Amino acid sequence: MTTIAISIVFVILLIAASLFIFVTVLLATPPKGTAKDMLSQNISGKGRVVACIGDSLTQGNLGVSWVDMLRKEFPQDVFLNEGINGELTCQVIKRIEPILQCKPDVVILMIGSNDVMGSFDKASGNRYMIRNKLSELPTFGNYKKLLPELIDYLSVVARVAICTLPPIGEYPDSEINIYIEKFNDYIKSMAKKKNLSVLNVTDAMWDELDKRNYPVINDYNPHISLIARRMLGGCIQHYIFKKPWDRVGRSKGQWLLFDQIHLGERGARVMYELTKKFIKLG
Repeated sequence: MTTIAISIVFVILLIAASLFIFVTVLLATPPKGTAKDMLSQNISGKGRVVACIGDSLTQGNLGVSWVDMLRKEFPQDVFLNEGINGELTCQVIKRIEPILQCKPDVVILMIGSNDVMGSFDKASGNRYMIRNKLSELPTFGNYKKLLPELIDYLSVVARVAICTLPPIGEYPDSEINIYIEKFNDYIKSMAKKKNLSVLNVTDAMWDELDKRNYPVINDYNPHISLIARRMLGGCIQHYIFKKPWDRVGRSKGQWLLFDQIHLGERGARVMYELTKKFIKLG
């Protein structure tokens, strides 16, 4: 191999490593405007405190932030973005106290997508255990125990809405979307039992998917190499080459979920419309 060829290979590897580090740092970056920020900086607003609690679908740096859209819609209110990339229900419970210390008037809760992915596939469950330092594998049974516990913590809040979970991949009859139905049925039953409002994200997402004007290319595959490639590739196209998330998704046959998991502009708009309507009712 010539010196020039070696130099080209070195530059390519350096660029690839830099992009990987960029995305890794992005994933680890906490959202802006958290409960801890409010408590430490003595942040206040003229209106309400609205806590949006969940995982990466709420944090919104992997895809579009519907919380930021709400902040623009209701500038007088304080919105706490309590979404953390990759978290499960058990981890949200462990960080609920600072949120409650902010005395939120409204809570929007959407948690369970990582519980779904971690319990759907054994290899994924093992990855969650190691990466998130969990004491046990994610299971649907554990979710059924943990969700009521989390809801009970939120009982001090006047208005709480719990969201059903969005699709994973965009095939309605896929194994994982059939599996998600168990979680969504349980969410609805717990909401009824605990007298909570339900935001039916699932149905709203499928209604939006009915507008698709190009075919789906691939179904969700839980293999880590495919998930990482979709996520990494999407972030590079958006953050480096400035492509809109929906355009990134279209190149992979996706309408709402640019990497089969996270929300593009259309998906975030669905969340924004549902949550805006609930907040306006109060």
